[in-house]
Amino acid sequence: MRELFKRDVAAPVLSLIFFQSLTIMAMNAFGNAPDKVSSGYGIPESFTGIYTAICYLSALTFGLFTSAPLDRFGAVRCCQATLLVGALGMIIFTLATPWSFVLSAVMVGFAHGPMNPAGSFVIMRHTTSKWRPLLFSLKQTSIPIGGTLAGFLVPTLLIFTDWQATMLIIAVTMTIAAIIAQPFRDQTAPHHKKNRTQQKENIWAPIQLVFQKGPIRALSLAAFILIGCQACVVSFLVLYLVKEIKLELQWAGFIFGLAHGTSIVARIYLGILADRVVKTKTILGSCGVITGICFFLLAAFPAGGSFWLLCFLGIILGNANLGWVGLYFGEISKLAPNGKAAQVTAGSQIYAFGSFVLIPPIFTIFIEYMNNYAMGFFIVGLAGLAAGVRFLTIKY
Repeated sequence: MRELFKRDVAAPVLSLIFFQSLTIMAMNAFGNAPDKVSSGYGIPESFTGIYTAICYLSALTFGLFTSAPLDRFGAVRCCQATLLVGALGMIIFTLATPWSFVLSAVMVGFAHGPMNPAGSFVIMRHTTSKWRPLLFSLKQTSIPIGGTLAGFLVPTLLIFTDWQATMLIIAVTMTIAAIIAQPFRDQTAPHHKKNRTQQKENIWAPIQLVFQKGPIRALSLAAFILIGCQACVVSFLVLYLVKEIKLELQWAGFIFGLAHGTSIVARIYLGILADRVVKTKTILGSCGVITGICFFLLAAFPAGGSFWLLCFLGIILGNANLGWVGLYFGEISKLAPNGKAAQVTAGSQIYAFGSFVLIPPIFTIFIEYMNNYAMGFFIVGLAGLAAGVRFLTIKY
């Protein structure tokens, strides 16, 4: 346990949790203020899915380029720089023009891109295998923390101010975070230059590494499907609760935040259980099955139904659909060749989180043409079940 409190481990991991939670809050801000932002831009509310897709396309693309900067400058320092870019993106978002919509999403995605590879970089270099599942889960609590902040704070801020001011507040917070984390940057990265050929290898190696081992490919495919369910929670849950279940925005945001908030605990207890009490892939499979059932229940939920039952369903969905990602990255890093954890993580997240690029726009098109959220959520539930079965049947 003492090794977890070493400065080379604790300071970078805590900083990355802080950073990633803010980038997630920024990426989820539109989804928690859909009517206000869509009115300001003059676009359909379902374009929350388009914004999310652009953010993740940017994050995954720039994530491929993180290996060399991480080696050169260290994990925290790289993320400090990209966080400032994300803050500028939130400022640009308030301009409410077509180009600001796209550019903002690209910049916020750029800020998020190095976060997962940076976590693998630190954890795999400076901890033993005994504590890695727990540390990966702890690091990934940043995702639900960010979602909780977005769900609780954005609708609340909108009561007192307009959506542009809300986005500016997020930008200021990201800037302050990048500055105050300076004393906690890690000092562990070797400082050396690499030639241009090596840089090209670093860029493309993450993609190639995923295909070199069958279990990594299989895990990435199953994660792609299950993260697609997560993309629908992030992009459309609040919108669905407001338009179809007839909740007020503040209460829909509360359920969104509740789902993310309770998944913080899930990521910790699942990290403790993984490979100590239950096999990690069994946990991943169970999360997929439960996610599918939750989406079926959401699809069948009546307008004006019990708010407390919705809260309970949000908690279960948060634990199952939002609580497993740290374990996934832990499995990927465990299967990676020695010294290649950051590269394999970057490559695997291209495939796994590619669903954030594909699924939200597809769901947006489905809603705009079919105008049937319940059917869309039912289809997503089927995908969750399929992902759970795939995780359970992977052999390694």
